[in-house]
Amino acid sequence: MKKNQDSTELTGDINYRKIAEYGSDSDPRAFNFDGEFNIANRGIIEFIEVLKLDVAFLYDLLGASQEHKIKPKKFALTDIDEVIIGHTNEPEYRRLQNNEFMEALRDRTIKIDVPYITRLRDETKIYEKDFNPRRIKGKSIAPHTIEVAAMWAILTRLETPKKANLTKLQKLKLYDGKMLPGFTEENVKELRKESIREGLDGISPRYVQDKISNALVNSKDGEVGCINPFMVLKELEGGLKHHSLIASEEKKKTYKELLDVVKQEYDEIVKMEVQRAVAADETALARLCSNYIDNIKAYTQRERLRNKYTGHDEEPDERLMRAIEEKIDIPESRKDDFRREIMNYIGALAVDGKVFDYKTNERLHRALELKLFEDQKDSIKLASLVTSVVDKHTQEKIDIIKSRLIKDFGYDEISATDVLNYVASIFARGDVKNK
Repeated sequence: MKKNQDSTELTGDINYRKIAEYGSDSDPRAFNFDGEFNIANRGIIEFIEVLKLDVAFLYDLLGASQEHKIKPKKFALTDIDEVIIGHTNEPEYRRLQNNEFMEALRDRTIKIDVPYITRLRDETKIYEKDFNPRRIKGKSIAPHTIEVAAMWAILTRLETPKKANLTKLQKLKLYDGKMLPGFTEENVKELRKESIREGLDGISPRYVQDKISNALVNSKDGEVGCINPFMVLKELEGGLKHHSLIASEEKKKTYKELLDVVKQEYDEIVKMEVQRAVAADETALARLCSNYIDNIKAYTQRERLRNKYTGHDEEPDERLMRAIEEKIDIPESRKDDFRREIMNYIGALAVDGKVFDYKTNERLHRALELKLFEDQKDSIKLASLVTSVVDKHTQEKIDIIKSRLIKDFGYDEISATDVLNYVASIFARGDVKNK
């Protein structure tokens, strides 16, 4: 629908109250030079939905954009010096391109595409502005709820990578600044260059904001004090049936498949957080690391280790070393290189008078966490959470894990319990990956 506006909004209008005072409507003092063009002089004027304006209203844009002059009523041409910005959507712009009577405006128009955001951290900020503890009272939002919604929105905007070994999710991570094996910053620039219409199609932030709002409204007070990613993902999927901008069934199917991709990624995220919470015993990690370092030192120097319990010299514990290394996918053929790499790193620190800390080596740190998690998960009996009976000793350990989730990962009591139960159900199914 076209907007019905008067061009005097742009160039100013006669002040009829002043005519009686000055005697003529052509007296400059009886004219208000307060049109938008006048106010924006030496600055910027912005037109919202510029191509929905009436054609007659657009005529003033012709002289303003080309000759930098405007024609106030009953006055001579007036010079202006300003930047004119107008924004609209693609269908309106295509209509302009197909209108042979608007050649003059087309000739004066410089098209600049403004795509949707394709970087996860920026998209997340849009939703966090409205959905945060300061604005949402009485309900909490579980960690990763906003993130998974933003992740799905961006995946709908990304073009399928031309590289056979790259998925859309990996592409999203590269755009967000994360590094993947075999990809450099130059590769990321190439990905952006080859994606011509990336961000110009897909789900808008408005749709996601609406669905997060629906999830908050549908979680009734007293029943659910916290909304989680699954509630929001359910709303996102349900809304696709009635989305007015998605007419193609094939596109709806693609978007639903991307929801499954996001759910799988969320599973991996929360599994890793629970694994880290279970294995967050600093003393146990340091002890495991010390044991590993002693063994790889003896291995690389072709020495034997003295067993402090029996007093006998023994070969390095190959089973322990490989159990740790396999957690970060160090193959059998590369184990010697990895062990020498660690020993060389420790030696370089010693030369500089520094003490080795496993936390400074991200890969080793992750391997130790996964090994400790594997050792402890059976004693904690995490899978018992899916049953109704938990003994006191196990409950104490579970409470410790909850407190770590709250302290280290931003959960509250409700969301920590929910995510622990959810991950426990994954353990009960045996669906656990170390990655």
